[in-house]
Amino acid sequence: MTISRSLLCVLLIAVCAAKANGQYDGPDEVELLQLEPAVVPDPVDGVSRWWYTPSQKAHIYRHKYPKNIAAQPRQGEDLRLPGDILPRLYTIRLLPFIEVGNWTTDGYVEILVDCVISTVNISMNSLDLTIDLASITVTDEQTGNPIDVVNFIDEQSTRELITIQVSRPLTVGRQYRITMKFISILNALLAGFYRSSYVENGETKYLAVTQFEATDARRSFPCFDEPTMKANFTVTVGRPETWTSTSNMPLTTTEPIVGMPGYVWDNYQTSVIMSSYLVAFMVSEFIGIPAEPGLSNVEFRIWARPDARNLTDYSRDIGPRILEFFESFYNIDYPLPKQDMAAIPDFAAGAMENWGLITYREQYLLVDPNTATARAIQLAAVVSAHELAHQWFGNLVTMDWWNALWLNEGFASYMEYLGTDAVEPDFKMNDQFILENLQYVFGIDALETSRPINIEVNTPAEINSMFDAISYEKGSCVIRMCADFIGFETFQRGLTRYLNDNAYGNAGQDNLWAALQTQADSENVLLPATVKEIMDTWTFKMGFPLITVTRNYQTGGAIVTQNRFLLRKSNDTTDPIVYQWWVPLTYTSDYTQATKRDWLSVNEVSKTLTSLGAAANQWIIFNVDQQNYYRVAYDAVNYGLIRDQLIADHQRVSDNNRAQLLDDAFTLALTELIPYSEALDLTLYLKNERDYVPWHAVLSELNYIDIMLYNFVEFPNWKSYMTSIVEPYYTAVGFQETQADPHLIKYSRIDAMNWACRLGVADCVQNSLSTYATLMSQPDNLAQIVSPNEKSTILRTAIENGGQAEYDFAFNQYKTKGDTSFLVAMCASKQATVLSGLLDMLLDPTSGILRSDVNLVFNNVANNPIGNEIALDFLINRWDDIQNALGSAYFGTWYRYVCTRQNTQAGLDKLIQLRDAHPVILGNSNSVKQGLETVESNIKWVSLNEGEIGTWLAGHQPAKNFEAIRQ
Repeated sequence: MTISRSLLCVLLIAVCAAKANGQYDGPDEVELLQLEPAVVPDPVDGVSRWWYTPSQKAHIYRHKYPKNIAAQPRQGEDLRLPGDILPRLYTIRLLPFIEVGNWTTDGYVEILVDCVISTVNISMNSLDLTIDLASITVTDEQTGNPIDVVNFIDEQSTRELITIQVSRPLTVGRQYRITMKFISILNALLAGFYRSSYVENGETKYLAVTQFEATDARRSFPCFDEPTMKANFTVTVGRPETWTSTSNMPLTTTEPIVGMPGYVWDNYQTSVIMSSYLVAFMVSEFIGIPAEPGLSNVEFRIWARPDARNLTDYSRDIGPRILEFFESFYNIDYPLPKQDMAAIPDFAAGAMENWGLITYREQYLLVDPNTATARAIQLAAVVSAHELAHQWFGNLVTMDWWNALWLNEGFASYMEYLGTDAVEPDFKMNDQFILENLQYVFGIDALETSRPINIEVNTPAEINSMFDAISYEKGSCVIRMCADFIGFETFQRGLTRYLNDNAYGNAGQDNLWAALQTQADSENVLLPATVKEIMDTWTFKMGFPLITVTRNYQTGGAIVTQNRFLLRKSNDTTDPIVYQWWVPLTYTSDYTQATKRDWLSVNEVSKTLTSLGAAANQWIIFNVDQQNYYRVAYDAVNYGLIRDQLIADHQRVSDNNRAQLLDDAFTLALTELIPYSEALDLTLYLKNERDYVPWHAVLSELNYIDIMLYNFVEFPNWKSYMTSIVEPYYTAVGFQETQADPHLIKYSRIDAMNWACRLGVADCVQNSLSTYATLMSQPDNLAQIVSPNEKSTILRTAIENGGQAEYDFAFNQYKTKGDTSFLVAMCASKQATVLSGLLDMLLDPTSGILRSDVNLVFNNVANNPIGNEIALDFLINRWDDIQNALGSAYFGTWYRYVCTRQNTQAGLDKLIQLRDAHPVILGNSNSVKQGLETVESNIKWVSLNEGEIGTWLAGHQPAKNFEAIRQ
């Protein structure tokens, strides 16, 4: 297991380093989980997984709830509702007091229920509610007679349940009406009906808003809080008459609250049948800004702070158009009369798909066209598409239990690409899929500590743990694969069949497979097994296969084998699962011809394909456009043929497959399955590559090599080679951004500039210095002088290559404007004295560096190749000073940061001595364990690969490139 863990760290560095932005606001556990590579807080129970890798979009989608330690369930206790009573209609009345010092909500609920199994116990979910016991009534709806309540069992603190015991058994088939009053708290947990705040004109203002998924409707009102227990909801919300409210359904009437001058009730239309986690309401001083008429047949509004009205234009434009696309795609009208989207200042998730009232973290709904990066604009579109896709997949048809959460989130993570592409075709989202979802989740699912997509969960903590990369990204990948082997149009019609068959109800994955099977059969789609048999191998087993293709150049065929791909398999594994799948094989040697298809069955380790349709001197590529969820390895001859084709004319191979070839090859080299020379051979063509997707797929792997070779004799040759392939890319995209630039050209420029300036390409450095000089003369015109997309590279390059004046200007901008991008740039200095001074300033509360930014500084200094050793020495020599100034919270995290670039035995010895010198703080820290394992794997990587890569680089220096390629 030790080797497996250390390889995990290597992979996280290699895959994620290029994506890391270093933004951090202090040692908060939720934020620690989002860092790349992940820094993991120590588990409190001593038995939790030692690592956690969130969805790449964790900060967007993962619903993170603080654990209520007092409410932890007892081991093995059944937390599920018995199901003998089912809700039909809720009438909910809530009056929140959004006042400092109060934060309570007066609540009343009536629940019309059906009795399906005779019982004297009415159990429902409730958490942190104060129930008015005298107000509880149970009435027989048929006779109108009350039934005596004889007991009330409060298990909120243990099982999140309350039970009303009545004097006689309820009758099967009868309806009963349950009523009660209660008080809930507008908590600060960002869960349930909670309070949020923002500052407007210097004044702190508050609002109350809901976040119920997965199991927090019970914090707001007593309810049957399970996804299958759907009902209609009639909501009434009280508010100050000068404020506003909104809910899932349209407002019907507003009336004064008797005895409360200045307060009114807002009565909302009864909802369609839905799950409790989708109920939503908000009371605020927000304004609702309608979308332009004609964009959608549905009334569409954005709710936001009044002073953010000008930031709603983008979402008001794309939201209705995405909704229209999904209506067309699903061939099902949007089920509600209106769609609101609200921008919430304090929000646990990135967004939540409440039916008719989608809530967002502000940054994913409000877009400033003057300062937003291309990435931020794309995120706004993607998140809207994700949530709007849920209005059908998740809301209209809901998974029957949380083990099948992936049906909701995997589909929305797939459909977000189609929805965004429909309104922003320039984004080329379908090309980006393999980067953002598939190649990312490969790094997580290649671990023995991964999990199947579909697993049993019961407790709230287990349910919340399902909101991860496996549900989101892997779920989207296997859905995309299914669409490919069934045929996209057949798949689309099958989805419509599934949604119509299960509308306003619940479904499991077998319902989906059945609908797709029926559609495939009706269209004569031939498959080697049923859709269920095929897809169950992908949803009930973790991991994915490596497909190894060994060609027979005499017969024209090949042996194709499947083996589970792991970063490293532990020697003591006891996993009994046979990791084989139904694998759809697609391959081609000519993209102008139809893709060839075959299958490996779940019972086949290998299979002989008698004819690939390619001559002995022709390349073959498997997993066409990387539509399927597996990696591919080839024999050396085929790698050589692919290399030669890429050099001769790389556009004969699709951009997705060029990205796949690079990503697969470097990952296989990392795990010692192919020589690094074969992976590096595939980079020879990159001097002619101009597309974003292949370049971005390989840059993080090249970044890892760059880090590892930095202090070794091979580094000058490495830098020379990298310059030879990067400079043409940079020259092609240019330094200056224009309004007419396509979206992915902006992305390409970010990558090309980052590397070109880092490698010292003169044009990039000089233009950055010139732009920075202009900014220094006009510091209030940042948005006009520096593109948001180029900002970080320009600032960093100016500090790296400038002097004291550039540094001082950056520090002044940080102090006066609070712009941390200038602070990050300061950490890129090449002056050891400057970097040491920056670290010293962390200990001085008067230095001008905010306490919330000290982690940001240390992380970026440690990631600076010159600053790494300085940061380690600072940690060693200034330990007591750090503890006196900042406490001990940072030590484990900082220790982990300095490990990333360490790759020598001397460095490892130094780190072990530091750990042993502070056993109480560092001795049992997971962050320290991760760090040391990272260093150990770095050392191993260097010992295995430095010589081979050095030899390859010596033969491929720019002056020798032509001869090397010709040979």
